[in-house]
Amino acid sequence: MSQGKEIRLGRLFNPESKRMVLITLDHAVCINPMKELSDTVAITRYAVEGGANAILVNPGIAKIVYKEIVGSDTSLMLRIDGGGSSIGPDLVDWSVYCPVESALKLGADAVATLGSIGVEKEAKLAFKIGQTADICEQWGMPMLTEMLPKDILQHQFSNKAERKWPSTPELLAYLARAAAELGSDIVKGYYTGNPKTFREVIEYCPVPYVVLSGPASGDTEVFFKFVKDAIDCGARGVSVGRNVWTHKKPVAIVKALCRIVHENATVEQVLKEIR
Repeated sequence: MSQGKEIRLGRLFNPESKRMVLITLDHAVCINPMKELSDTVAITRYAVEGGANAILVNPGIAKIVYKEIVGSDTSLMLRIDGGGSSIGPDLVDWSVYCPVESALKLGADAVATLGSIGVEKEAKLAFKIGQTADICEQWGMPMLTEMLPKDILQHQFSNKAERKWPSTPELLAYLARAAAELGSDIVKGYYTGNPKTFREVIEYCPVPYVVLSGPASGDTEVFFKFVKDAIDCGARGVSVGRNVWTHKKPVAIVKALCRIVHENATVEQVLKEIR
């Protein structure tokens, strides 16, 4: 691993737990308008106050919110691809629109890309991930790749929805391994809904796997439970957006996630703290 990557990954992951709490607010490019996402500066403040290790934003929003993370322990991760949307013909027809060099200039400690398998554009997505990984290697920039199974795409691009897991746990392992094989430093993906099958995903993925939370579901206890299960199975962190900034106590949710991820707190403990 290059010196640059090692330094930046050291800022993204907690030095003691070796895990990450990532708060995402990169949704407005690909999902219908959500009023809770209107004030990105406030959401960034919630993340910083709650102790998040990083925020994930698009380049334009990075220019608006960056002052909120200056001098804090919260790093900047930049989404550098896009194109597909919840109202377009292809949810995952994503291309790189922000060069890695520009992400460096904006102060990013990592970049984020998206991939999938079994979709019409899978070859294009694989080429994009591999090519971007090569460029990231040249610049010492870590790359996270969000890998989504085909059967859950519509769900993932919803504002709010009932909690749902992918139908085929083996596909999550395939997706995670493919991202790692293509050069991703971190994989962001779904939980399987079952500790046994999720451990198999973690075992098959040779790079850190950060579990995503999906659409806002209004089920805080279930949400914390699957995060706890994922961490206990070996996940290296959690990526949460809608389940934080649609909640009436966003700072408390971020703090609770940090307690679970970094301190191995129980679900019962954190629920008492946010009520």
